[in-house]
Amino acid sequence: MSRFWLSVFVGAGLAASVAGCGGGKASAPTLGPTTTAAHTSSDPSAALELAVRRALHENYQLSGYVLWHNVVPRTASRSTRGPALAGLRSAAAQRRKRGIRIRPVTGRLRIISVVLDPSFSRATATTLASGRVRPYEAGHAQGHDIAVHERARVQLRRVGTSQQFVVWQVSLLR
Repeated sequence: MSRFWLSVFVGAGLAASVAGCGGGKASAPTLGPTTTAAHTSSDPSAALELAVRRALHENYQLSGYVLWHNVVPRTASRSTRGPALAGLRSAAAQRRKRGIRIRPVTGRLRIISVVLDPSFSRATATTLASGRVRPYEAGHAQGHDIAVHERARVQLRRVGTSQQFVVWQVSLLR
């Protein structure tokens, strides 16, 4: 049975976002450090890399919220747009239709790498989301918590000439 729920969860297309601030008793995710020692004020790409990391963490929290509530809030476009946002909406609608909710119990997002495009208008990140989730059907918990461990390649785009990036597309890595 847990294999079924795991496939439902993975099929949702929320690779970068296994858990997050799901409200209720669900714990907030461990975000980890947002800066590294490699960032210096003289490096112009350092601020952009920090913006990429911020967008990844915001998307992670958003996805955790969507897993539990099956609703994409209006503020979602602050961190997520394009195919990634469409995927969140589609997955939420499918779960809502089936009466399934996924409660993030614990979770952590680890950003393995960030590569900025030479034009600084796009970025690619590799992330590892791990944690535990609990599926609910018709308001009742189903079985035990499910361990989730997903690697993803996340494509991000820069918003105009600002330093803000948004998650554009998420692909699971095997």
